[in-house]
Amino acid sequence: MSEDKRIKKYFENMPYGNDAKSSEIHGKANQQIANGYVASLLAEYDKHMADGNKEMAAHFDAAIKQLARDFDNAREIKKELGVNLGGGVGGKSVMSHYTDLRFDKAWALEEAVLSFDENMRPVWTVTTPEGKEITKRTEDITENWVVRGDEENQYMKMQQDAVKQRNTIGEPLDFDIDWTVDNMLANNDAWKIFASDKIGGRYFLQDYVLENQEAIQNGEIPDEMLHPDSFNPEFDTRLHQHYAGRLRKAFDENYQTPAEARKADELIARTKQQNTGETNTENTQV
Repeated sequence: MSEDKRIKKYFENMPYGNDAKSSEIHGKANQQIANGYVASLLAEYDKHMADGNKEMAAHFDAAIKQLARDFDNAREIKKELGVNLGGGVGGKSVMSHYTDLRFDKAWALEEAVLSFDENMRPVWTVTTPEGKEITKRTEDITENWVVRGDEENQYMKMQQDAVKQRNTIGEPLDFDIDWTVDNMLANNDAWKIFASDKIGGRYFLQDYVLENQEAIQNGEIPDEMLHPDSFNPEFDTRLHQHYAGRLRKAFDENYQTPAEARKADELIARTKQQNTGETNTENTQV
């Protein structure tokens, strides 16, 4: 069974009820670790209270209360992850492909190992199938999440509007394509979604690889330029060109993207060269 199916099945058949303890929902092994650690903190609290050291006792009392908040927070994060991945609601995942979910999925499936840092805060460690250890504090679990919203719908509406206005002879499009695309990509870092996910039935990266196949094979476009982060519009214009080009083509059927124009020019040049070669051959024979 694939990990995605395991995740969906796990959340659809959640083995814990609403009355489950926050430390319980990460598996029995982790609950035992949590219980043992809390017991050790309570022992320290009792010891310092017995010694009359109220300051140290208060220190451990605060640590125990902070742990309770951390475990409650982890519980809410797990719920949110389940909803985002489509578990329990019969829907589809809304997590962008941009998000590296190797840690999150293993953590949700109770495969993380609980430990505690020098500040007596919980730390979760996951070992990937490749043998790499990923460690996160509870508050860091969501920091790299990219959740899809209505970005695709907004873009498709713009594309439909461009198609509707196509027959208005001599009239320009009623919105500025470059300005609109710039804002669209910048809004809440939506560029990560447009770089990684299917928009209007098409993946940007697949289109980009097909359009630049020869340059990629020749090494003109190295692998690092195909990583989603390399398309960050703060320093790269390829995403802008792609999505602006799709809108321009929707408005003007004859519009050619720079890549299409380049290929057309190359084809014309090759055709001329072939024709010239054929003419020279004929002249030589004569």
